[in-house]
Formats: sequence, C-alpha cells, structure tokens
Amino acid sequence: MELLTVQETAALLRVAPVTVRRYIAAGRLATVRVGRGVRVQREAVERFVGAVPAPTPSATMLPPGEPTSAEDPLWSLIGIFDADADGATDVAEHKHRYLADAYDAVKA
Repeated sequence: MELLTVQETAALLRVAPVTVRRYIAAGRLATVRVGRGVRVQREAVERFVGAVPAPTPSATMLPPGEPTSAEDPLWSLIGIFDADADGATDVAEHKHRYLADAYDAVKA
C-alpha cells in the first residue's frame, strides 16, 4: 500500500493541490488519516481516474474540422444566422433577444 501526499497526488493527476482537496472534500477521492495529515492510497487514485467517463460525442455535435452550418443548434444562438426581418446580426447589441429566443425554443 503506497500512500501519497496531496501534492504528490496532484502531480500524478496533473491538477493543482487545491483541486485534490476539493475531490477529497466532495468524497470523490478516498483518504487515510496519518497523524494530523491525510494521505491518498495509489489504488484510490487509480480507481478515481478509472471512474472518470470518457467524453462521448453528442449526436448534435459536428465532427472536428467540419464548418459550422445552420443545422448546428448553436448557429442562431451565437447570431451567425440572420433570421431577423430587420437584418440584425450584431450579437453584442442583440444578445438578450437571441438568448430569449433560444430559451423560448427550449421551453417549447
């Protein structure tokens, strides 16, 4: 049984020590008390890494390298597609309208 410090665990996971402490506080990473400190078993780190699901591509996501098109769900949200009668395409100026339209579409 190999025990690692928080700093060693962070280096192994390639994250900041505060992130490891958050994992511990959330109960996602098991620890062992050693005196007043905590240590993480290497097996617990391996289980933690194995429990992280691999990203799966969404059915609505375009393949990498494909240009964005009108079929992309974010097309109208980001203001690229000009569906307004007044020809408004400035996202910053009309962002509230774009967000409200997108919200209404989701609610429907």
